[in-house]
Amino acid sequence: MRHLVIIGAGGYGREMFGAAQGAVGYGVDFDIKGYLDAKPDALAGFRGYPSVLGSPETYVPAADDVFVTALGSVESRRRCVRLIADRGGTFIPIVHRTALLGPNVQVGDGAFVAPNVVLTADVRIGRHAAVFHNTSVGHDSVLADFTHVYAQCSIGGSVRLEEGAVVYPGSVVVPRRTIGRNAVVGAGSTVILNVKDGITVFGSPARPVS
Repeated sequence: MRHLVIIGAGGYGREMFGAAQGAVGYGVDFDIKGYLDAKPDALAGFRGYPSVLGSPETYVPAADDVFVTALGSVESRRRCVRLIADRGGTFIPIVHRTALLGPNVQVGDGAFVAPNVVLTADVRIGRHAAVFHNTSVGHDSVLADFTHVYAQCSIGGSVRLEEGAVVYPGSVVVPRRTIGRNAVVGAGSTVILNVKDGITVFGSPARPVS
């Protein structure tokens, strides 16, 4: 059996621990070994979690280790993936059993699909991407590597999120729109136009903000 190491022991990491226990393959293909975090006391005051094994900066993967990131910052996620991958670490997807995956859905290594997510048909989720609770993603949509879609979002059909794009909770992206590389959609927004690379938009309809 492989042993899952969760990178990040903050709030997202604690959520990941619970989700991983309910994920496809837990207890059969993998168990949970512990956390990596730069703060050794990151879990002080919390009960029922595995220990912090070390820092992503220095941890050397064991032969049967597998990894997933639980970091809200896209840049931190990229950096930690590089650190572990450069030392030979392997990442696996974590897909909760309550998620509904339609035909021909692809989920990349290191990606996270949370409870009650719906990925309808021919959806592609890239490496180290995250789709949070109660979000739906329509047919033929592509969420590229390191994208992050928070809870209770509705992503229409044939939408593309370019690498590193972030969509905050409660947002709607209408069909056939593109959210550019490293762009940000603020909470509760409605995206009706394409969003350029690196731009932050907010509102209904979503407009660029400084």
